[in-house]
Amino acid sequence: MTPCSKLRRLTRSDGAGEVSPDWASLGRDLVELIGWRVLAGDLQDYVRLRAVCAHWSASTAAARGRGVLDPRFHPRRWMMLPEGHGLYAGHPDLGGFVRFFNLSTGAFVRAHLPVLDDHVVLDSVDGLLLVLLHRDHDTAVRVLHPFTGDVAELPPLASLLPQMEPDRYGELNKRGKLMRVCTSITVNPTGAITGMLALDLVHRVAHATAGDRRWTLSAWNLKPLLKSVSFQGELYALQGIMGRHKVCIYKINPPCPDADEGPSHLPLPEKIAECPSEKFTYMLNFVECGSELLQVAYSDASRSRLVVCRFADLISGMIEPVTSIGDNTLFIDERCVCVSVSPNKGSCLASIPPNSIICWHSLPGDPGFAGLGRFGQYDLGTGIWTPASDGEYICQRPPPSPHTLIHHIFACCDRKYWYKGLIVCVETEPIWMVKQDLRRGA
Repeated sequence: MTPCSKLRRLTRSDGAGEVSPDWASLGRDLVELIGWRVLAGDLQDYVRLRAVCAHWSASTAAARGRGVLDPRFHPRRWMMLPEGHGLYAGHPDLGGFVRFFNLSTGAFVRAHLPVLDDHVVLDSVDGLLLVLLHRDHDTAVRVLHPFTGDVAELPPLASLLPQMEPDRYGELNKRGKLMRVCTSITVNPTGAITGMLALDLVHRVAHATAGDRRWTLSAWNLKPLLKSVSFQGELYALQGIMGRHKVCIYKINPPCPDADEGPSHLPLPEKIAECPSEKFTYMLNFVECGSELLQVAYSDASRSRLVVCRFADLISGMIEPVTSIGDNTLFIDERCVCVSVSPNKGSCLASIPPNSIICWHSLPGDPGFAGLGRFGQYDLGTGIWTPASDGEYICQRPPPSPHTLIHHIFACCDRKYWYKGLIVCVETEPIWMVKQDLRRGA
């Protein structure tokens, strides 16, 4: 610790004669340790800690410049929140600002991101944004930290086109297939940033490292490639096996270098579990909750009951449903988010019920009914379905404005609506109103 007098280190007298700690005199090593502990919770709290005084700022590492390179600075629990009304990130009416929502605390912040004026957001992973340049048919891909402005350059997406199979509908259709991605980002100890893109319409995975000249498409395919999710730097996906009434879960590891130090390659997908249909009649999706990956599925033919299982249990062969997820709510669709709705988090989350699942609910009826039903919420404790905020109407028309927080969060679960600034509605076709030729498929 920095030497200092006991009086200066421990006390400070004010006009009333009271004594309080002199926090500015904490030793550099102790401030640094406290900073790492705070950063493990939330990046914005860490930024506030560094703003306390010059000594605390000098004793802790700045986030800017490390935002992408150091995973500790990734804003994991922050999600870009769609504004609704087609106000996509980069829309002129937003003045360069984008709103973000913390899934753990319920806090909102606005970040100034003028770079999105000529970029379109394709995906987010660990709070980082995967953005695509859409100027003069350039297809540069970048990983953007929304709060520090740090950027990692990845190869152009168009470098995948020559590696794809011919498409009878032409090159524009091939380009459109590359716009629907699930992204995984890893950073190795030397600071090399590697991205993996699960391309479900191509049934393959592409990978590249910052500095590469092109993306590399996997030599293998996984057809169909379903419900891709990124978790702790790896991709996971489902594959249905026709005629065997089973769904297999595959893990896709990051690329590894060849023995001759040549270009890296993706290992073959690793089958890690099988889910029998008598336990899960229809898989909804994976969702990260806390430090665990959960799987949500219907457990009966009428699709009236949901079951949640720990991913680790499925891998070990145990199928033990989770009966409580505490003060959390799972939003399930094309992709999924887990929101902490503890009563002490503030009034903005008061409308979201805890220990529940919000998703499209197929109405019970014909055993083979697979169409969309209503926008419902399922209570894990009671097994009861109820409408989730205008659930009777969202299928036919957009919900009334102003939209509830539930609508905004659920829009994060469907990329087609999320990055276009739209609220989810079956009857609303999520199309771009500008630069459609450059954003085909996105």
